[in-house]
Amino acid sequence: MDNGKKVSAEMIPDYVKKLLNLIGSSGHKAFVAGGAVRDIVLGNKPHDYDVATSAKPADIIMLFKNAGINYFDNAARHGTVTAVTEEGNIEVTTFREDGSYSDLRRPDEVIFKSTIEDDVRRRDFTINAMYMDVEGLIHDPVCGKEDCRKRLIRAVGNAGERFNEDALRILRAVRFCSRLGFDIEPETLLAMEEHAGELKQISGERIAAELTGIVTGRYAPHAIRTCWKIMSVIIPEIGACRGFEQRSKYHDRDVLEHTLDVLDHIPYAEGQGRDPELAMAALFHDLGKPACFTLDKDGVGHMKGHPSVSTEITERVLNELKFSKQYITDVCLLVKLHDTYIKEDRIEVHKFMSKYPEAILDKLKVLQRADIIAHSEFGQNRLKRLEKLNSIADALKSSGAVFDVRDLEINGDDIMTLGVTPGPIIGQILSCVFNNYMEEKCLNTKASLLEEARKIISTKSF
Repeated sequence: MDNGKKVSAEMIPDYVKKLLNLIGSSGHKAFVAGGAVRDIVLGNKPHDYDVATSAKPADIIMLFKNAGINYFDNAARHGTVTAVTEEGNIEVTTFREDGSYSDLRRPDEVIFKSTIEDDVRRRDFTINAMYMDVEGLIHDPVCGKEDCRKRLIRAVGNAGERFNEDALRILRAVRFCSRLGFDIEPETLLAMEEHAGELKQISGERIAAELTGIVTGRYAPHAIRTCWKIMSVIIPEIGACRGFEQRSKYHDRDVLEHTLDVLDHIPYAEGQGRDPELAMAALFHDLGKPACFTLDKDGVGHMKGHPSVSTEITERVLNELKFSKQYITDVCLLVKLHDTYIKEDRIEVHKFMSKYPEAILDKLKVLQRADIIAHSEFGQNRLKRLEKLNSIADALKSSGAVFDVRDLEINGDDIMTLGVTPGPIIGQILSCVFNNYMEEKCLNTKASLLEEARKIISTKSF
């Protein structure tokens, strides 16, 4: 075991130190373990802390009871008892060795052990297999610090065995690659590719969580480019896009490289990542291109209708992965509209804005800008058009324009004062009034709208 130099114990919060000291005072070993230690080694502040200990679950529960620490033990049979504190929850897990994994996800049994050396064998990657005691001393049985220095993701022990135990580790590796920007050690990557088919036996919800983490990571394009074979098991169209040349003056990269460039231009916020809907839409927006591709007589490529096909792919995959209905609706809408550029006209822009939620339109601007920037220099000329459309939209908002019939200064009751009998006709008249308002035939004032309604009623143009 490599017991390296001490790291400042100040990196461990007091509420975690209190727990380590409590367990240590009872004669057991206790360490901060896993991702928190990795983050400390990398110079980052951990978001949460896990503790590994030689104490058995029953011993941990007794310690917590005696110390007045709230806890829940629904995972105690797997060795984990969770301490509940005001500062955050801490999972406390007994050193253990996992048994066989018949479902490629969870061990059929766990065998509690007494040393770190026993526990480390169940860890997924070396960078997650370091332990830190309350004094700040790093215990590094499998050279995780060295792999952090080399910026490498390497499986603990035999990579094939690790992924055969838990296939979801394959996507965890891709997510770490996306989050940290590390490379994947060649033998580990080869084993990931060899076992990727086993991901089909993992639940859609678990894959969805990892996929979201992958696309929202700072280094998502690097991760997907490195692991395209694995990603293609979840989304087959990714493999079809790799190396697919578009043969168009608007593009100078194949479909996958263009897609990854678009994803790279989706804004990233430190500590928050990328917007999940925008990032997912960027990944899916052009996946329908190979299916739509045609060559004209001059050898120029065309992909007419690709937004619709990409939307179908998006809906299929996100449904398979059990994403929420609202999330699927939003991402599909962004994919469907990503190549929509209406006439640079105030009325047309107003009508377009009235069709979709403001939040979606705000995200669409970001997606379209990222898409254009990822085109060839010739294709980037469209940026001026986008800026003009956005300028018109901003001017409409600044002017106090409304984008929903419900925001007009009149309602159904006002229409009935004009002698109209209650019924569906009320809504039809209001709809016509709203359309005429957008076409600037009247103002959004009660007097102007009622006058317009009278005209519509008199001409029966509804």
